[in-house]
Amino acid sequence: MKYSYFQLTFGQEEAYLHPEKSYERLRRCGYDAIELTPPKGRYGLGVSRERFVADHAHLSGEFGLDISCLNDCWGEAWDPFSPAFKTLTGTESAKLAIRETNETVDMANELGCKAVTVAVAIHEPITTANVTDAVHVAVDALRQMCVHASERGVRLVFEATNHLEMGKFVNTVANHKRLIERCGCDNLGIQLDWFHAGFEELNCFEAIWEAQPLLWHIHFRDTNSLTPGYGNTDFKAVMRALLRFGYAGYCTIESSPMFPDVETAVLDGITYLKYCERVARMQLSPVFPNGFSV
Repeated sequence: MKYSYFQLTFGQEEAYLHPEKSYERLRRCGYDAIELTPPKGRYGLGVSRERFVADHAHLSGEFGLDISCLNDCWGEAWDPFSPAFKTLTGTESAKLAIRETNETVDMANELGCKAVTVAVAIHEPITTANVTDAVHVAVDALRQMCVHASERGVRLVFEATNHLEMGKFVNTVANHKRLIERCGCDNLGIQLDWFHAGFEELNCFEAIWEAQPLLWHIHFRDTNSLTPGYGNTDFKAVMRALLRFGYAGYCTIESSPMFPDVETAVLDGITYLKYCERVARMQLSPVFPNGFSV
Protein backbone atom coordinates (compact mmCIF):
# COMPACT_ATOMS: atom_id res chain seq x y z
CA MET A 1 0.00 0.00 0.00
CA LYS A 2 1.01 3.62 -0.55
CA TYR A 3 0.48 6.07 2.32
CA SER A 4 -0.26 9.77 2.19
CA TYR A 5 -1.47 12.49 4.59
CA PHE A 6 -3.98 15.31 4.15
CA GLN A 7 -1.79 18.31 4.95
CA LEU A 8 -4.48 20.89 5.79
CA THR A 9 -5.20 19.06 9.06
CA PHE A 10 -1.81 20.35 10.29
CA GLY A 11 -3.30 23.85 10.31
CA GLN A 12 -3.24 26.73 7.85
CA GLU A 13 -0.05 28.35 9.12
CA GLU A 14 1.99 25.24 8.45
CA ALA A 15 0.10 24.27 5.31
CA TYR A 16 0.58 27.59 3.53
CA LEU A 17 3.40 29.50 5.25
CA HIS A 18 5.70 26.67 6.34
CA PRO A 19 4.88 23.62 4.18
CA GLU A 20 8.44 22.36 4.52
CA LYS A 21 7.54 21.24 8.05
CA SER A 22 4.87 18.94 6.65
CA TYR A 23 7.19 17.37 4.10
CA GLU A 24 9.95 16.79 6.63
CA ARG A 25 7.53 15.16 9.09
CA LEU A 26 5.91 12.89 6.52
CA ARG A 27 9.22 11.72 5.07
CA ARG A 28 10.59 11.05 8.56
CA CYS A 29 7.51 9.00 9.47
CA GLY A 30 7.65 6.89 6.31
CA TYR A 31 4.89 8.34 4.13
CA ASP A 32 4.97 8.14 0.34
CA ALA A 33 2.98 11.25 -0.50
CA ILE A 34 1.11 14.35 0.65
CA GLU A 35 -2.41 15.57 -0.17
CA LEU A 36 -2.80 19.33 -0.61
CA THR A 37 -5.55 21.96 -0.50
CA PRO A 38 -5.05 24.93 -2.86
CA PRO A 39 -5.26 28.45 -1.40
CA LYS A 40 -8.87 29.48 -2.08
CA GLY A 41 -11.70 31.15 -0.22
CA ARG A 42 -10.91 31.22 3.49
CA TYR A 43 -7.86 29.02 2.96
CA GLY A 44 -4.40 30.23 2.04
CA LEU A 45 -3.40 33.09 4.35
CA GLY A 46 -2.66 35.28 1.36
CA VAL A 47 -0.47 32.76 -0.46
CA SER A 48 -0.90 33.12 -4.22
CA ARG A 49 -1.62 30.32 -6.63
CA GLU A 50 1.80 30.82 -8.21
CA ARG A 51 3.64 30.63 -4.90
CA PHE A 52 1.64 27.55 -3.85
CA VAL A 53 2.55 25.68 -7.04
CA ALA A 54 6.20 26.75 -6.91
CA ASP A 55 6.58 25.84 -3.21
CA HIS A 56 5.15 22.36 -3.60
CA ALA A 57 6.87 21.58 -6.88
CA HIS A 58 10.17 22.31 -5.12
CA LEU A 59 9.36 20.53 -1.85
CA SER A 60 7.98 17.43 -3.55
CA GLY A 61 11.27 16.96 -5.35
CA GLU A 62 13.46 17.88 -2.39
CA PHE A 63 11.79 15.45 0.02
CA GLY A 64 10.94 12.71 -2.48
CA LEU A 65 7.21 12.74 -1.74
CA ASP A 66 4.53 12.43 -4.41
CA ILE A 67 1.50 14.71 -4.37
CA SER A 68 -1.30 12.18 -4.09
CA CYS A 69 -4.26 14.49 -4.63
CA LEU A 70 -5.44 18.10 -4.60
CA ASN A 71 -8.53 18.45 -2.42
CA ASP A 72 -10.58 21.42 -3.60
CA CYS A 73 -12.71 22.47 -0.63
CA TRP A 74 -15.37 24.51 -2.42
CA GLY A 75 -18.50 23.42 -0.58
CA GLU A 76 -20.44 25.66 1.79
CA ALA A 77 -19.62 23.49 4.76
CA TRP A 78 -15.89 24.04 4.16
CA ASP A 79 -15.99 27.67 3.09
CA PRO A 80 -18.78 29.52 4.93
CA PHE A 81 -17.07 32.88 4.41
CA SER A 82 -17.20 32.63 0.64
CA PRO A 83 -19.44 35.27 -0.97
CA ALA A 84 -20.88 32.66 -3.33
CA PHE A 85 -21.16 28.99 -2.45
CA LYS A 86 -20.20 26.36 -5.00
CA THR A 87 -22.37 23.25 -5.22
CA LEU A 88 -23.22 20.40 -7.57
CA THR A 89 -26.99 20.79 -7.46
CA GLY A 90 -27.85 24.43 -8.26
CA THR A 91 -27.51 25.66 -11.83
CA GLU A 92 -25.66 28.88 -10.97
CA SER A 93 -23.65 27.50 -8.04
CA ALA A 94 -22.57 24.54 -10.18
CA LYS A 95 -20.96 27.01 -12.60
CA LEU A 96 -18.77 28.19 -9.74
CA ALA A 97 -17.94 24.60 -8.83
CA ILE A 98 -16.89 23.89 -12.40
CA ARG A 99 -14.70 26.98 -12.48
CA GLU A 100 -13.04 26.20 -9.14
CA THR A 101 -12.46 22.53 -9.95
CA ASN A 102 -11.01 23.35 -13.35
CA GLU A 103 -8.61 25.82 -11.75
CA THR A 104 -7.50 23.14 -9.29
CA VAL A 105 -7.07 20.66 -12.14
CA ASP A 106 -4.74 23.15 -13.81
CA MET A 107 -2.67 23.36 -10.62
CA ALA A 108 -2.59 19.56 -10.37
CA ASN A 109 -1.32 19.37 -13.91
CA GLU A 110 1.48 21.83 -13.12
CA LEU A 111 2.44 19.81 -10.04
CA GLY A 112 2.35 16.43 -11.77
CA CYS A 113 -0.52 15.35 -9.51
CA LYS A 114 -2.93 12.89 -11.14
CA ALA A 115 -6.04 13.29 -8.93
CA VAL A 116 -8.38 16.05 -7.78
CA THR A 117 -11.19 15.56 -5.27
CA VAL A 118 -14.71 16.65 -6.16
CA ALA A 119 -16.92 17.24 -3.15
CA VAL A 120 -20.66 16.69 -2.72
CA ALA A 121 -22.19 20.07 -1.93
CA ILE A 122 -25.89 20.93 -2.15
CA HIS A 123 -27.56 24.34 -2.42
CA GLU A 124 -30.79 23.22 -0.70
CA PRO A 125 -32.12 20.02 0.93
CA ILE A 126 -32.59 17.27 -1.64
CA THR A 127 -36.00 15.59 -1.58
CA THR A 128 -37.97 13.22 -3.77
CA ALA A 129 -39.48 16.31 -5.39
CA ASN A 130 -36.21 17.87 -6.57
CA VAL A 131 -33.75 14.99 -6.74
CA THR A 132 -34.22 14.47 -10.49
CA ASP A 133 -33.33 18.08 -11.24
CA ALA A 134 -30.37 17.93 -8.83
CA VAL A 135 -29.02 14.83 -10.56
CA HIS A 136 -29.36 16.50 -13.97
CA VAL A 137 -27.36 19.53 -12.81
CA ALA A 138 -24.72 17.36 -11.12
CA VAL A 139 -24.22 15.11 -14.15
CA ASP A 140 -23.85 18.10 -16.46
CA ALA A 141 -21.35 19.78 -14.11
CA LEU A 142 -19.29 16.63 -13.61
CA ARG A 143 -19.12 16.01 -17.34
CA GLN A 144 -17.75 19.51 -17.92
CA MET A 145 -15.18 19.04 -15.16
CA CYS A 146 -14.16 15.68 -16.60
CA VAL A 147 -13.59 17.09 -20.09
CA HIS A 148 -11.25 19.74 -18.69
CA ALA A 149 -9.46 17.19 -16.47
CA SER A 150 -9.08 14.66 -19.28
CA GLU A 151 -7.35 17.22 -21.49
CA ARG A 152 -4.75 17.62 -18.72
CA GLY A 153 -4.33 13.96 -17.82
CA VAL A 154 -6.02 14.32 -14.43
CA ARG A 155 -8.62 12.05 -12.85
CA LEU A 156 -11.40 13.31 -10.59
CA VAL A 157 -12.27 11.39 -7.42
CA PHE A 158 -15.81 11.96 -6.16
CA GLU A 159 -16.05 11.73 -2.35
CA ALA A 160 -19.06 10.19 -0.65
CA THR A 161 -19.96 12.30 2.40
CA ASN A 162 -22.42 11.57 5.21
CA HIS A 163 -25.98 12.90 5.22
CA LEU A 164 -25.40 15.02 8.34
CA GLU A 165 -22.90 17.16 6.42
CA MET A 166 -24.28 17.22 2.90
CA GLY A 167 -27.82 15.89 3.09
CA LYS A 168 -29.17 12.73 1.54
CA PHE A 169 -27.77 13.23 -1.94
CA VAL A 170 -25.43 10.54 -3.29
CA ASN A 171 -24.21 10.00 0.27
CA THR A 172 -23.51 6.30 -0.30
CA VAL A 173 -21.00 4.50 -2.48
CA ALA A 174 -23.84 2.86 -4.42
CA ASN A 175 -25.38 6.19 -5.37
CA HIS A 176 -22.00 7.69 -6.20
CA LYS A 177 -21.42 4.83 -8.59
CA ARG A 178 -24.84 5.30 -10.19
CA LEU A 179 -24.20 9.01 -10.72
CA ILE A 180 -20.73 8.37 -12.15
CA GLU A 181 -22.15 5.79 -14.55
CA ARG A 182 -24.70 8.36 -15.73
CA CYS A 183 -21.86 10.75 -16.49
CA GLY A 184 -20.16 8.23 -18.76
CA CYS A 185 -16.67 9.68 -18.16
CA ASP A 186 -13.71 7.35 -17.81
CA ASN A 187 -11.71 9.76 -15.63
CA LEU A 188 -14.28 10.04 -12.82
CA GLY A 189 -13.97 7.65 -9.88
CA ILE A 190 -14.80 7.28 -6.20
CA GLN A 191 -13.00 8.56 -3.11
CA LEU A 192 -14.15 6.65 -0.04
CA ASP A 193 -13.74 8.30 3.37
CA TRP A 194 -14.04 5.90 6.30
CA PHE A 195 -15.43 8.54 8.65
CA HIS A 196 -18.36 9.16 6.30
CA ALA A 197 -18.64 5.47 5.47
CA GLY A 198 -19.16 4.75 9.16
CA PHE A 199 -22.41 6.71 8.95
CA GLU A 200 -23.73 5.45 5.64
CA GLU A 201 -22.38 2.03 4.69
CA LEU A 202 -23.73 -1.25 6.01
CA ASN A 203 -20.42 -3.10 5.85
CA CYS A 204 -16.86 -2.14 4.91
CA PHE A 205 -16.38 -5.10 2.56
CA GLU A 206 -19.67 -4.35 0.79
CA ALA A 207 -18.70 -0.68 0.40
CA ILE A 208 -15.36 -1.58 -1.22
CA TRP A 209 -17.02 -4.24 -3.37
CA GLU A 210 -19.74 -1.80 -4.45
CA ALA A 211 -17.15 0.80 -5.46
CA GLN A 212 -15.33 -1.50 -7.88
CA PRO A 213 -13.79 -0.82 -10.34
CA LEU A 214 -14.03 2.90 -9.54
CA LEU A 215 -12.33 3.04 -6.13
CA TRP A 216 -9.30 5.21 -6.88
CA HIS A 217 -8.60 7.07 -3.64
CA ILE A 218 -9.34 6.59 0.07
CA HIS A 219 -9.33 8.81 3.15
CA PHE A 220 -8.53 6.97 6.35
CA ARG A 221 -9.87 8.39 9.61
CA ASP A 222 -11.59 6.59 12.42
CA THR A 223 -15.20 6.69 13.61
CA ASN A 224 -14.40 9.65 15.89
CA SER A 225 -12.58 11.47 13.03
CA LEU A 226 -9.24 10.86 14.77
CA THR A 227 -6.24 9.03 13.37
CA PRO A 228 -6.79 5.34 12.43
CA GLY A 229 -6.69 3.16 15.53
CA TYR A 230 -8.14 5.78 17.87
CA GLY A 231 -11.76 4.77 17.17
CA ASN A 232 -13.54 1.50 16.44
CA THR A 233 -13.28 1.03 12.66
CA ASP A 234 -12.11 -2.49 11.82
CA PHE A 235 -9.21 -1.45 9.61
CA LYS A 236 -7.91 -5.00 9.33
CA ALA A 237 -11.18 -5.90 7.59
CA VAL A 238 -10.81 -2.80 5.41
CA MET A 239 -7.29 -3.86 4.44
CA ARG A 240 -8.39 -7.42 3.68
CA ALA A 241 -11.05 -6.09 1.33
CA LEU A 242 -8.62 -3.70 -0.38
CA LEU A 243 -6.09 -6.50 -0.87
CA ARG A 244 -8.72 -8.84 -2.26
CA PHE A 245 -9.75 -6.28 -4.85
CA GLY A 246 -6.19 -5.23 -5.69
CA TYR A 247 -6.51 -1.60 -4.59
CA ALA A 248 -3.64 0.40 -6.09
CA GLY A 249 -4.44 3.96 -4.95
CA TYR A 250 -3.23 5.95 -1.97
CA CYS A 251 -4.24 5.36 1.64
CA THR A 252 -4.49 8.98 2.76
CA ILE A 253 -4.94 9.75 6.44
CA GLU A 254 -7.20 12.71 7.22
CA SER A 255 -7.52 12.97 11.00
CA SER A 256 -9.04 15.96 12.73
CA PRO A 257 -8.47 17.19 15.35
CA MET A 258 -4.81 16.27 15.62
CA PHE A 259 -5.11 14.49 18.97
CA PRO A 260 -3.08 14.18 21.13
CA ASP A 261 -0.65 16.21 18.98
CA VAL A 262 0.47 16.37 15.36
CA GLU A 263 3.64 14.28 15.71
CA THR A 264 1.97 11.46 17.65
CA ALA A 265 -1.11 11.29 15.42
CA VAL A 266 0.93 11.24 12.21
CA LEU A 267 3.28 8.50 13.41
CA ASP A 268 0.53 6.42 15.06
CA GLY A 269 -1.62 6.61 11.92
CA ILE A 270 0.87 5.07 9.51
CA THR A 271 2.21 2.65 12.13
CA TYR A 272 -1.29 1.33 12.82
CA LEU A 273 -2.34 1.08 9.17
CA LYS A 274 0.86 -0.70 8.20
CA TYR A 275 0.26 -3.12 11.06
CA CYS A 276 -3.29 -3.72 9.83
CA GLU A 277 -1.98 -4.24 6.29
CA ARG A 278 0.63 -6.74 7.51
CA VAL A 279 -1.93 -8.70 9.52
CA ALA A 280 -4.41 -8.62 6.63
CA ARG A 281 -1.81 -10.03 4.24
CA MET A 282 -1.03 -12.78 6.74
CA GLN A 283 -4.72 -13.58 7.26
CA LEU A 284 -5.22 -13.93 3.50
CA SER A 285 -2.20 -16.17 3.11
CA PRO A 286 -2.91 -19.85 2.35
CA VAL A 287 -0.54 -20.81 5.16
CA PHE A 288 -2.43 -18.84 7.81
CA PRO A 289 -3.24 -21.42 10.58
CA ASN A 290 -7.00 -21.33 10.26
CA GLY A 291 -7.44 -25.00 9.45
CA PHE A 292 -5.46 -27.36 7.26
CA SER A 293 -4.43 -25.97 3.88
CA VAL A 294 -5.78 -27.91 0.96
